[in-house]
Amino acid sequence: MCIKVRFAPSPTGNLHIGSARTALFNYLFARRHGGQFVLRVEDTDQERSRQEFTDDILAGLGWLGLQSGEPPIYQNSRRSLHLEYVDKLLREGRAYEQDGAVYFKIPTEGETVIEDLVKGRIVFQNKDFKNQVIRKSDGSATYNFAVVLDDALMGITHIIRGEDHISNTPKQIFLYAALGFALPRFAHIPMILGQDRAKLSKRHGATSINEYRREGFLPEAIVNYLALLGWTPADGTELMSLDELGQKFDLDRVSKSNSIFDLGKLRWLNAQKLKNYTAENLKKLYPDLDIEILRVIKDDMVLLADVPELAKVFTAEEIVYAPEQIEELKTPSARQVLLEINEKIDGIYNGTIQEQYGKAQDLLNDVVQCTGLKRGAVFHPLRLALTACQSGPGLKFLLTLLGREKVKERLGNALRS
Repeated sequence: MCIKVRFAPSPTGNLHIGSARTALFNYLFARRHGGQFVLRVEDTDQERSRQEFTDDILAGLGWLGLQSGEPPIYQNSRRSLHLEYVDKLLREGRAYEQDGAVYFKIPTEGETVIEDLVKGRIVFQNKDFKNQVIRKSDGSATYNFAVVLDDALMGITHIIRGEDHISNTPKQIFLYAALGFALPRFAHIPMILGQDRAKLSKRHGATSINEYRREGFLPEAIVNYLALLGWTPADGTELMSLDELGQKFDLDRVSKSNSIFDLGKLRWLNAQKLKNYTAENLKKLYPDLDIEILRVIKDDMVLLADVPELAKVFTAEEIVYAPEQIEELKTPSARQVLLEINEKIDGIYNGTIQEQYGKAQDLLNDVVQCTGLKRGAVFHPLRLALTACQSGPGLKFLLTLLGREKVKERLGNALRS
């Protein structure tokens, strides 16, 4: 059997974390088994469907690298096909019309069993179901009818979706049988909750995928994190590429329990992925910044959007000292350090950038030795004078990349403060 799965979002909102994970699990399952992943936009709700949401969904999937094996199918364009099959059930006596709507006759005896690939065996008693509407009074097919027909005619073999759809599944199984279609395999994946175990919402840090993109998250970090929400690889690896995930993923290691969304873990993963970015990669995104500055700040980045703030210690035209910092800079030991650096700094600015780093480090060691101060008593006031910050890039990088003129200007300002 050639496996074929689908992601079928409704364009009534942006692509969010839960939907993106559903798309990813479908995509990875297809990759793992050499199957096909396709996209169907379920736009039958014409009142709530918006082109802007369709665009957001397509953009988000493209950014994540979840490419469909064929052009997207739009469910509303298949309306006449849906109604043909409604008429077929009417002709066969399996459905009836009432008040302008068409109802499908649910079998009242026996039970319906789902051998779910994640949840296991789920049993429903048929007597608990009422006849269901398959064509609304406005002439359009209902969700449960359209989805069954489209999945069957598209050759979908596995339906991987959120567990909130479990209640729809027996209703759909009735329709598969009535229409004479082969039944696909079902896999209902657990929900994603906030850390307070409540339904995931914006207050938990969850937002649309394209908003994460604007905030500076990497697609490879989002994909990696989403894969770990409810699934773990057999080898326990955490950092994986999309290709590696496609080689390892399978439904038998998907948890039956709900997953907890942790923005901190996502930020950590993003920082790890950024470590693989070169300064040359970043230069393409921030062409106005010196590549050496990018090289120095790279490992302190959590988000791509952190770059301007991290680079500010090098690029700011002016720095402002807080009152307590001014008091620190006025101490005799701090003034001694700043005067020593100011006197000797000229000698580091020649040779290659690596040679300048080496000379800057030699200068720092020399000031420690000649002042007799501990390293912290030398480095702390110097960092305050150069950046007005308590921490940041190494001092040898600051002294070199700020350049002679800016270093002397900041030292002078600190000595006059």
